[in-house]
Amino acid sequence: MAAQEILSKLIKEVQEESTTVVCFSNELIVKYSRDLDSAISELDMIMDSIGENSIEDIPDNQIEYYCVKIPAIMYYAGQKVEELGMQADIASNSKKIAQNDAMLKVSGTVQEKKAKVEQLTEDKVLVEAIYRRAYNTLKVKLEMAEKVYSGLKKALSKRIAEVDLNRFSKDSYLPREEDD
Repeated sequence: MAAQEILSKLIKEVQEESTTVVCFSNELIVKYSRDLDSAISELDMIMDSIGENSIEDIPDNQIEYYCVKIPAIMYYAGQKVEELGMQADIASNSKKIAQNDAMLKVSGTVQEKKAKVEQLTEDKVLVEAIYRRAYNTLKVKLEMAEKVYSGLKKALSKRIAEVDLNRFSKDSYLPREEDD
């Protein structure tokens, strides 16, 4: 078999074996990031609706709304990240306890014991992987939401500065009552 065929076969095996883990992990991710995903999707639809046009085409009230909504959602998502982190830590601890217990119960050479322990605690390893993946994914989503929020703040600040500049420019050129 050629190297490419071997790699393709191995990749397919990994994909098949990881289906369950990915499904459980995705369920957790959806559960914990639903509101954040929804807000970002709304923004994405707005951006799609303006197409190639400038962000200037988005009304001020929508930018203001998302400048308030996204941090509020991030606040709760931050709590959920910590919750997932704690669950990942508990899963990791549970795995270690199961491995230690299994190590005491199995017999054989060190290599045989290690192989048996890995086999006996495979489920615990998978549960830990599920929680770690969900934790890391939600953490990355929060980091990206922070960048979206930062971009919205910049757009809003620019608009405010332009309004102030226009108002100042108009005010400075209006004749004063004293000059009459």
